[in-house]
Amino acid sequence: MDESGYGDRIEIRLGPALETIETLDGPFDLVFIDADKPNYKAYYEAVLPLLAENGLVIADNVLWSGRVVEDDGEESTLAIKDFNEHVKNDPRVASVMLSVRDGMTLIRKRTSD
Repeated sequence: MDESGYGDRIEIRLGPALETIETLDGPFDLVFIDADKPNYKAYYEAVLPLLAENGLVIADNVLWSGRVVEDDGEESTLAIKDFNEHVKNDPRVASVMLSVRDGMTLIRKRTSD
């Protein structure tokens, strides 16, 4: 961390993610979600209020090796499918899914013009 030259800007926090998010103030310009899939929606809901006005959430693995197109699936597959639907139908945000590698969704808050 110190070797990067940015050690004074980096803070490491260890612990359960949702509990840690509750201790953060924000606003954040960028939030990257790449964690346990069953909690993706909870992480999204926890970080969205902390996002800066022009901030961006990036959710990784949203194509889940193509398993998101299957009718059924195991817990992680169903969680990613649910997360994708949740974001797609969320009127608070604009989003685009990229088919890069295992898929990423870029999410930003809608602005009130």
